Formats: sequence, C-alpha cells, structure tokens
Amino acid sequence: MKKIGVASFAMLLAAATAFSGCTKQNTAESPAKGSEDPKASQAPSASPVKEEGYSLPIVKDGSVTLRYGGWDNWYAPASLSQNLPVWQEIEKRTGVKIKWEVAPVAQYTTSMQAKLAAAKDLPDIIALPIELSKAIESGVIEPLDELINKYAPNIKKFMADNPTEFNKMKAPDGKLYSLAAVTTGGAMTDPFGFLIRKDWLDKLGLQEPKTLDDWYNALKAIKEKDPNGNGKADEIPFMPQYGYKGLGMFGNALGLHLFYSNGYYPDENGKVRFEWMTPEAKELVVWLNKLYKEGLIDPGFLQKTEETIIAGISRDQVGSTIHFLSRAGQFDTLAQQAGASNANWLLTIPPAQPGYKPHYEKYGPISGNWVISKESKNKEAAIKWLDYIYASEEGNRLVTFGIEGVSYKMVNGEPEYMDFVMKNPDGLDPANTLRSIGAYPPTPWIRAAKGPLSKSPAALLKNNPKSLEQAKRVESMMVDNEPFAVITAQEIEELAFVSADMQTYIDETIVNFITGKEPIDWEKFTAKLKQYGIEKILKVSQQQYDRFINKQ
Repeated sequence: MKKIGVASFAMLLAAATAFSGCTKQNTAESPAKGSEDPKASQAPSASPVKEEGYSLPIVKDGSVTLRYGGWDNWYAPASLSQNLPVWQEIEKRTGVKIKWEVAPVAQYTTSMQAKLAAAKDLPDIIALPIELSKAIESGVIEPLDELINKYAPNIKKFMADNPTEFNKMKAPDGKLYSLAAVTTGGAMTDPFGFLIRKDWLDKLGLQEPKTLDDWYNALKAIKEKDPNGNGKADEIPFMPQYGYKGLGMFGNALGLHLFYSNGYYPDENGKVRFEWMTPEAKELVVWLNKLYKEGLIDPGFLQKTEETIIAGISRDQVGSTIHFLSRAGQFDTLAQQAGASNANWLLTIPPAQPGYKPHYEKYGPISGNWVISKESKNKEAAIKWLDYIYASEEGNRLVTFGIEGVSYKMVNGEPEYMDFVMKNPDGLDPANTLRSIGAYPPTPWIRAAKGPLSKSPAALLKNNPKSLEQAKRVESMMVDNEPFAVITAQEIEELAFVSADMQTYIDETIVNFITGKEPIDWEKFTAKLKQYGIEKILKVSQQQYDRFINKQ
C-alpha cells in the first residue's frame, strides 16, 4: 500500500494552520513524518471550555500522563504511539499527556490478558481484551458511576439521551464499569456485508448474486474462468474472516442471524431459538460443505485475518469476502495497484432464498469495553479525558473529522470532509486517510444515529456517490442484532449449570461438518446440545428478550 507523501500533507497543514491550531510532529509513517519541525509554532487552541464537571484544559499542561492500553491504529503505518496530529491537538486542549501502550490486536490481547491476570502494572485506561464480568470479578477495574456523576457531564448527558445504549453498557449488578463504542449511526451508513468484485462478474457475464444458487455459480466461475486474466488458476472465490462465523453470514439467505447474533434470535412469534439447531442451518451447512469440497471457499478460512485478506486482494486474487462498505474503496485501490485498473468492489444485496426477505444485521449498538483500572492514581483526570474524547462535541469532532483546514472544513456551520480525505492524493481510502492522522480511532467513540454526535457516518458518504448508493440500496434490509436486555446476576447463576464444553462442541462440530471431517448428523448434533444444557440458555435469552421488548 502506498504511504501518504510528506509534501502533500505538509502543504495542506501549512494552509490550515490559521484555522486549526494543529501542531506538526515527527512520526515514522504518518502524513506528518520527515523533516517537519516538531516545535513549529501554530495558532492557539480554542478558548477554554467550561463544563459542569470540568473546564479545559483538564489539568495544568503536561502535569498528568495517563497510560492507555489498547489496540493500535487500524492503519498500521501510523501507530498511535507516534503521537499523531489529532491526539497532539487533544493533548494541547486537555493538558493531558498520553503514553500509548498499544499493539496489534493479537499481541495486545495476549500481553494485556497476562497483566490483568497478575493485576499489576496496569494502564490507567484499558481496552478490555477479556469478558467484562471477569474483570469485575477480579476487582481490577473501577466502577464509573460516581466518577461520571462528578466529573463527566457529556457522558452523563449522552446516557440520559440514549437509555437503550446506556442500559446495554451496565453490568448485571446495575453499575457501570465500562464505556463502549456506540455505532448506531455507522451501522446504517457503513453496513457490514458481502463484498464482491463487480468487475469480475461483468467480465464473466454474471449478474450480482442474490440467491445461494447465484452465489454458487458466481464463485464457481471465479474459480474456473480466470477473471484476473493471468492465465493461472490462482483466484480465491470466497475468503472470509472470523472462522465459520464468517461463512455463517450466508445463513441470512435462509432467514438466520448467525453472525452478530451468534444464532440466538427470536422468531416471528417472539420465541427465542438457537438457530444453529434449525433445519435451515442444516441446509446451510450442507451447502457450505459443497462449496468447501469444490474449493470455492478458501481452505484456510479458519486462520484468515484482516492481514491475509488484504494480502490476497493486493495480489488481485480474492473474488469476494465480508467486510464494511467503507473498505470497498481501499480494496479497489489495492487491486488497482496490483494491475487491475478496473477493480470495482461492490456491497451486494443480502442473499435470500425464495420465500425469505433479504437482511443484513446491524452491528452494535455498542461495541467493546474501555475501563479505568482500580490502581490508577489519576481516575479523575482519566474520566474527564474520556468524557472529552468520547462524548463532548469538540472531542468527538476531532476523532471523527480530524484537523480543521486539513481533513475538514466548516460549511454552513457543519463539518465537511475535504479532498485530502475524499480524494486523497496518495491513494488512501477515506477511513485510512483519517486514521493516518489519528482520527477514526480504536478508542471509545460515539457514532450515534441521532443528536450532535451523529454527523460522522453520513459525512463520509456525502461526497462519495458510489458508497452512498450502495448504503441506500440495503438501508431497508438492515435488522437489529441481539435484541436482548442486560443479563442479571440471577440469570448468570442459572447459566452456571450449563456445560462449559458446549461452545467448544458447537465450534468443532460445525467446522467438521463444513470441511467434511465428519458426516452431517443433525439429529445427533441437536441432541448433544440439549444434553449440554442449551435449553437453559434459551430460557434466559427469552427472559432477556421479553425484558428488552417491554422497555421499548
């Protein structure tokens, strides 16, 4: 992938200085790298903002350093540890320095799990890589209710205005221990679904696939008819990630909800089912087994990651995958750099068999857990800093739009992305352009469906007709995932009697069915789940669903 050139960013930054108050800095692979002077003087930051719980700056400049443990930037060349422009601006406005203790997902998860288990040397703020209930039980994290009431007016207001999301963040004991990313806006404007090479379909004389038969025929043609034109049988028709769950998204065609909802979903009569036990799921598994045997699914699908999919697309080999609509532009660029000048990735209409309505599950409404460690000596500064970046309009604009005059400008009182983002001179897609300067981060972030923190998702589409059209095509087909209320302490106790081996059995058996390692015996599979205690889970899920519906 091409990296953003220093010169193009430097010219934009210089032109924007009078408007943005942005500070230049040294970074290894970011837009601001190279010979730029990290001490260059810039326009002053915005005037101090007074809130009920605090005013800016939060602390005397540089007097507090918070350690932040989390996943690193999704755009790998620009690590958060490089103190990217957006975060340097946030530091200037809040006075709080951040020591970024970040790493790629797998590395971070392993190292932070070990630290949490030892309960030593924990950062002040932690992106939690374990179940929230485990962190609460271990006593290593701080309840946030009192801190928010005293010091976080923006979080307090957002939660009052968005009770559904707030209630989903609560622990079974009714307390709030973590903040979660809110994605209700992004779920509609940046849907997650099937992406396919439309230019390959055109070359093969095929229409966009809409049924499972259509998908089979398209994948078979991609495998056998050399759409990349290199004379080699090196095309990978379908390369998903997330293991068999990625394949399970084809269950949408049969009315199932196997991806975000994990198969626990109410039917049309409001009865919660475990959909992996249904006849429809058997039909899906038989179909997936056929695809696997014929080499239409990447044989290493269990090990595929974001990085391996990107690598395959960069070699002009991947015909389809599952991802966010916003990644289509990046995929186009990667394939074009590999020589496929007409590369055109399309978010497809959700597949649906006759008699079923097409649907994609919305992601969210919340995602992830960010907590404050109990041993932190700077809890007040930590919650104020989180309040600013997470729920204040000013902080949300910085993490959403970046630096005024560089990545966005104000038009009729509203922020609007500039050409640096929408038509990046170095070929980056909009999301990665923003990440290269520190916006669109892996920190807690609100992309709401309504209110003042709702502008980010639609703004990226405003000047992107192709993505806007594709988002609009599936808008009416989006359905909620996991429509359940928060589990209670009593319900957790009820589930303690469910065999801990059940999920392992489900995972291994479905994979073995798909790959042909064992014959598909659905009666044996469903009977075994009943022995493990699936009915207890369904009983609790039904209670959660009924509570959720009653609150609506």
